[in-house]
Parts: sequence; C-alpha cells; structure tokens
Amino acid sequence: MGLPRWNFSDNTERTIRIVTLTIVAIILAYEKLYGESATQYPAMYLCVFSLIATFMTNAVQRRYFTYVMEYAQVFRIVAILMTCAFFAIWLLTSYERLTAPATPSHLIYNL
Repeated sequence: MGLPRWNFSDNTERTIRIVTLTIVAIILAYEKLYGESATQYPAMYLCVFSLIATFMTNAVQRRYFTYVMEYAQVFRIVAILMTCAFFAIWLLTSYERLTAPATPSHLIYNL
C-alpha cells in the first residue's frame, strides 16, 4: 500500500519552492514593517512550516530517508497542511485587522 507519491520533476519542484518562499518572504517583510502581534505569529509559523514543506522534496526523501520514505512523506503532507492552515489564519487576522474601525485615542476610557 503506501502513500501517494508526488513525482514532480526537479524543475517543477524548484518553481513551487521559489514561488512559495517568495510569498512567505513578502509576508514576513510586510509583517516586519506594518504588522502587529496578532498577525506576526501566524506569519512566523507559516515561515517555519513552509520551509519544511518546500525542502522535503522527493530527491531529499530518496537520499536521506530511504528506509522511512512513507514517514517522510507524511511529515511533508502535514507540513503542507499546516502551511495552508497558517496562511488562512494569517489572511483572516490580516483582514480583521485592516477592516476594524479605528478607535480614536480620546474615546478610550479607562474604567
């Protein structure tokens, strides 16, 4: 039995890696300049899991995880799912932060 293998070519995997890491770099640069803690945490987790998801290529799995290929594939699938989940969380928190009405500081009362 076993898990399905993604038999992408090396060029396709390289393209996916470049696009994914470029998007993550843009998100991290945006968060560095304009972010707040509610959106920075999902961006940091997005970065961590995207690195794992993009560098666990088929060539890496064949070379370093020869005897545990299925476990490495599961690790890659989980990293991809977590990357997608944290990207969705980042989108949601960024949307909420950008659409929230600004409260003037003189209207905030300390009770």
